[in-house]
Amino acid sequence: MNYLTKNLSTFLKQISTVFTIFTQRWWANKSLLTSIILFFCISLTACEDPQEIGSDVFVQDIGILFTDTLTVDASTVLLDSVATSNTSNLLVGRYIDPKLGLVEASSYFHIANADTLYSSVDTAGRKNVTWLKYPSKVDSIRFIMPYTLYQGDTLQPQTFNLTQLSDDASLDATLSYYRTSTAPSLKSTLLGQAKNVRIRPVKDKNIISGTSRFDTLRIPITDPTFVNFIASQRDLQSSKDNVLIGTGFRNKIRGLALTSESAKNAAILGISSDLSVLKVYYHYKYIYTLRNAANTADSIRVTVDTTKSNNLYIGLYTSSTGAAQNARFVKITPTKTGTFTKLEKGGDIVPASSTSNEVVVQAATGLGVKLNFPTLAKLKNGRDVAINKAELVLEPNDNTGLSLPSDLVIIESTPANRPLRTTTTGEGTIYFVSGESYSAAYVAKSNTYTFNVTSSLQNILSGRNKSNGWLLSSTSFVTNSSTGTRSPSSSKNIVSPTPDRAVFNNSKMKLKIYYTYVAK
Repeated sequence: MNYLTKNLSTFLKQISTVFTIFTQRWWANKSLLTSIILFFCISLTACEDPQEIGSDVFVQDIGILFTDTLTVDASTVLLDSVATSNTSNLLVGRYIDPKLGLVEASSYFHIANADTLYSSVDTAGRKNVTWLKYPSKVDSIRFIMPYTLYQGDTLQPQTFNLTQLSDDASLDATLSYYRTSTAPSLKSTLLGQAKNVRIRPVKDKNIISGTSRFDTLRIPITDPTFVNFIASQRDLQSSKDNVLIGTGFRNKIRGLALTSESAKNAAILGISSDLSVLKVYYHYKYIYTLRNAANTADSIRVTVDTTKSNNLYIGLYTSSTGAAQNARFVKITPTKTGTFTKLEKGGDIVPASSTSNEVVVQAATGLGVKLNFPTLAKLKNGRDVAINKAELVLEPNDNTGLSLPSDLVIIESTPANRPLRTTTTGEGTIYFVSGESYSAAYVAKSNTYTFNVTSSLQNILSGRNKSNGWLLSSTSFVTNSSTGTRSPSSSKNIVSPTPDRAVFNNSKMKLKIYYTYVAK
């Protein structure tokens, strides 16, 4: 609908309302009606949104122009530096993405608080205790993992394996790990296995305890060598100095691996690393004599059989010096199909024209989108231009039942399609696109991500920023507990160890710009 048509339609509706109210006074109040009509005309002219470039009405009456027809040139790019170490989720499983092909994930981690592995017994101050089982007996060990997300077909049964790292393998808490890092070698004997598991969708992502809980993956530990070692450590409670803690424990348990034997068309599961525990169940048993009320004689013999549990976490714990003591990371392996197979190394790019005019964002597999605006300079038309407001609006395609990223970010690009950094070597800080907003949250009501890029585009047009294009990616965000503001969890790496992904049709990407020509 053009400017005149839209104004006329609104104007006629207003006239109809006025006519109904004042029809009985038409002849007596001609001047009043004329004043009201004039008021509506002035209001409509002042409040109507500016329209397309070339609208003579707006050039003459207001001077603010609008366009959403500038070209947005998009390509799928393989990003580098997708870090997966010490992230909040461990990924395991596999699924087939209809656009990308097979995506597989496995996780590797230390047991964090191994130094707490000793028995705790309590006789409540009772005297003359006769121990039947002291200090404890390990009954069972289970790896309990609440999950927070999934991607793929949850109806397909999956088998999950828990395995020890081999004696010559190691994880280093001082190193950074990435989705492409080499997986450590594993022992041949499984610690435990959960067979034919069907993933149940999360009931409530925000509530962990109480009436609504995360669904949980549970793997019983069945390897007798591992169980006996844990039991031997618990039985050293009376002489804690002999317990293998720290390096001693790490030399015995080099780390654990969580892998999957699921079918290719199953799902990837996201495990909460902070809430997962290796839970050791044990009990102790003793007899004590109950005295009579006057405490003058023995009454009866009472047997106490107590069951307890102790948690060994995999979360990131630190020493008193603040140095990391434990490591964990996720290895993500995509097997791409079609034109996307050309994306082999960081910086490789595939234009939307080669992939049915579609581009894909999935940071977990290293995929982002390169954005260029080749016709932006034409906005100047030989004159100085001031951008009043500019928005980059992205509308994802139907995601065919898969999860969309909750947030996207835009990053300055190098000519080689890599994130622009403060240093040319190493892991310098990433340059997020400067301006009002370098991040955008997904809005389900409008099915859009919207970036305010007003000053960013103004700087490009004025020549203050020699842009090589922007990189669009998903990443993990953290919330400042004091201010409530959200920001990327890392300023040096694109961090998003979740398989969320979005597909965009290049033709639907819009730059909406309100601008004014400035007289010289």
